[in-house]
Amino acid sequence: MTYSCYYCEKESEQAHSITVYGQEEADERFEVLCGDCYEEWLLSLKG
Repeated sequence: MTYSCYYCEKESEQAHSITVYGQEEADERFEVLCGDCYEEWLLSLKG
């Protein structure tokens, strides 16, 4: 099974799921990131 990365739209065999929260409390969605984008996302959380 292949996954499409939410950010770069690259196809990948492995994926990392993240939860994205919006402005509203009920505004929550799950997205899939490829390994490269997931690594960048994690680094952005560190600041």
